[in-house]
Amino acid sequence: MRATRPPLTRPHDFFPFWSNTLEALARTLPEPRLGVAVTSPEGARITPVRFRSLDGHAIQGFLITPGERQRDARPDAPPSSGRPLVVSTHGYNSQSNPVLEARHTAASGADLFCFDVRGFGLSRPGCPTDAGGWVLSGLADPETSIVRGAVCDFVRAAEVAVQLEAGRGGIAFHGRSFGGALALMAQAVSPRAAYVAAAVPTLGWTEGRLRLARAGSTREINDHLALHPADRAPFLRSLAYFDTMNFADRIRCPSLVGVGAFDEVVPPATVYAITNRMAPAPEIMELPVSHTDRTDERRWVEFDRRWTAQVARLTGAATGG
Repeated sequence: MRATRPPLTRPHDFFPFWSNTLEALARTLPEPRLGVAVTSPEGARITPVRFRSLDGHAIQGFLITPGERQRDARPDAPPSSGRPLVVSTHGYNSQSNPVLEARHTAASGADLFCFDVRGFGLSRPGCPTDAGGWVLSGLADPETSIVRGAVCDFVRAAEVAVQLEAGRGGIAFHGRSFGGALALMAQAVSPRAAYVAAAVPTLGWTEGRLRLARAGSTREINDHLALHPADRAPFLRSLAYFDTMNFADRIRCPSLVGVGAFDEVVPPATVYAITNRMAPAPEIMELPVSHTDRTDERRWVEFDRRWTAQVARLTGAATGG
């Protein structure tokens, strides 16, 4: 399992495809609009930010900055000009919870920009999705796949956060499962982060995933193909453009990747298929389970402590601490 390293499945036009995609994204102005800020129970300031991504889709994000109470609790916290920034998004069939995200990131002393991917949460309006599952939307062609837009949403979120003058102390990309895959892919095509933390990143090693996974987006694809076997060839061709494994060797910054030894949504072999292509090699944290309701899921706090500590070190590097 830990030695899993299947051959890459990158199409011959993989890099031109992503170059053209980023050019298309650049033609859409972000047009960020700030909503009314609120204060979390811990004192963090949460500012809604609405912005435009690929094809003009409206994406809802939240810029979260540490409040006075948080800074008082950590006297070594840097001023706003020196704080790092974490860009993060949610898992599959979920959405961002800025109040919870503020708690998770507080220990790092960083600002946070989290957002809902198109088709989910507050970014769902105006973005129709397939009744059989989000991942199936437009999947027959990589140009129309909703996953293409989701990667752009992550790239654009980082751009907007910087435009709002966050991240002067360094930038980290973070996500879990689906969000982890997007963080890795966004860094590969638009390397803006100094550090990436991806817990059980999905979408890696399409062939193995379709065979090994039992739930999540993979289940949606397999259920569709069982009813529509003629779609298998175009789906596999399209998925190659969004296979996290095919991006892995373009992630050049330090990184932390979490693996669940038992996981029926993101089988561990599919994560190792990604990490075994990364250079420099990531730090790997293997925990007993992921995507379960077992008590060992609580141990993922160890992963959170590890990556937030690394982000806090970005602060030190940026401020001379």
